[in-house]
Amino acid sequence: MMLSLIKNETYLPISEISEIGEFKGLIMGLYPLTAQPRCVVLDMGCAEVMLVYTQSFLGTGAHLGLLALSKSQRFLLTVIKELITSDELIQEIIQISQIKSNTRKKSLIIDEGNKFIVLYDEIMAKAIQLNATDVHFEIRHQEHSHVRLRIYGRLKAWKKFPTELLRGALTAAYSARSKSGTNSAGALSLERPMNTMTEQLIDGLQINGRFNGFPLVNGYDVVVRLLHNDPKVKIPSISSLGYTDFHIKEQIEPAISRNAGMMAIAGSTGSGKSTALRAFIATLPNIEGLKVYGVEDPVEYLNPFMSQISIQRSSDDPDEVVKMKFLSALRSVLRMDPDVLMLGEIRDKESASLASEFNRTGHRVFTTVHGDGCIDVLSRLCSDEIGISSNTLAGKNFLSAVMYQKLLPQLCEFCKLPARHFLDQAQISCLTDKFLLSIDSMFCANERGCDHCKVQEIGLAGTKGLSIVAEILIPNKKILQAIAIEDWASVEKLWRGSRREAFDSSNMQGKTAFEHALYKASIGILDPLDIETDFESFQTYNVLQIT
Repeated sequence: MMLSLIKNETYLPISEISEIGEFKGLIMGLYPLTAQPRCVVLDMGCAEVMLVYTQSFLGTGAHLGLLALSKSQRFLLTVIKELITSDELIQEIIQISQIKSNTRKKSLIIDEGNKFIVLYDEIMAKAIQLNATDVHFEIRHQEHSHVRLRIYGRLKAWKKFPTELLRGALTAAYSARSKSGTNSAGALSLERPMNTMTEQLIDGLQINGRFNGFPLVNGYDVVVRLLHNDPKVKIPSISSLGYTDFHIKEQIEPAISRNAGMMAIAGSTGSGKSTALRAFIATLPNIEGLKVYGVEDPVEYLNPFMSQISIQRSSDDPDEVVKMKFLSALRSVLRMDPDVLMLGEIRDKESASLASEFNRTGHRVFTTVHGDGCIDVLSRLCSDEIGISSNTLAGKNFLSAVMYQKLLPQLCEFCKLPARHFLDQAQISCLTDKFLLSIDSMFCANERGCDHCKVQEIGLAGTKGLSIVAEILIPNKKILQAIAIEDWASVEKLWRGSRREAFDSSNMQGKTAFEHALYKASIGILDPLDIETDFESFQTYNVLQIT
């Protein structure tokens, strides 16, 4: 993408500097400043610029030269506006730019030598500002490629860039922003899988990125998961994560307080599993007197209460090599007098066997497992892939809790609208007749948004933040007996049959994540339409009646 006029766009006259908006400073090299400059190029961030001219500059040789230079490969910038103004206003712009360049927090102005790394840093900073959790770089075999952002669980189109510029930004970041010892190869190659952990300061905070790239038939994708890892930021409390008081007081805290047993959390990517685990472990009784080890692939969050081991993998490593690195670290931890193990993921028979050994020798284990619900997690732990015997899993002190959770967009409290205007009659009938909920206390997202939630540049409106929905299974004697014979239908019936409260009650005994979401919708926190989007329709959901 070269500096060029926007099609069908006329030059816009301005008389006040406020009409320009916030800018970083002047870009030099495109047009030299003279004693009486008639043109300035403003860096607006993310490789976007504004050109500000005097009327007398238009049509001159200097004007044509600027346009010709801007089309060259030296500068891969996008003109978002071309403005016409007075000599006096251009002088005022120059003075403000000089003040900006002399401040302690001056911004790095893009030029032909630094354009790649500056662009990457600015994309990351903007993503953090917009509350994105993931940045998707979609490199394609064409002139332009796109960057999309996942915000509040939804993937949103954001900006397009020249493919050459975006490719250069990723290559520069892989070399300059990788944490020492985490990159899978010395330099980024868009011909093979690549991964690393990045680190950078954004607005004074330490932000890490889990950088993963993979070649495609039609290009290359890089996804960067943004991780707030600044030591100045406190680990969130369990109560701040969105569980109900019942979850916390009756299920999570008793499970954490047990001096043995495994707590396993399942959920899709970006469901808050790692955040939950670190919050749980941080609240362990007498944690100062415990030796806590973490083994992850790779370490995402730095935890001051934990000795953490990050598994380094190369892009050329076969799965067996990565597995051996992981198991070697676990075996070493077994010999280092541990009390508690945080295992990033139980992924195969070997890691499951070592986690079981920790557990059977009286240590506590906190881990994640792939699964689509508590019952699915239990059956997967006993599957041929992982291979924990059902008798072991059903042991009295083996399982302390099994959890499954999702994160759903939270409604903006300032502009949410009554749900009755958005739901069809079939949905309303299900909510009122099947789930016995009042539609009058439910709300849906306002597509127009308001000043509190609307983000114009990515079309986001009506939601602000994420809200957790979770299900927790605490095994009792009867459930353990059913686990021992792998009777998953009975396990589900016993667990869900323990529900004694209606769906609009905060008592989560025997309730699924879907039913926790219903509760949050019933008190106006979640949009019921998002429940159907992220789970299933109200009509097909199977309600286990209270007996």
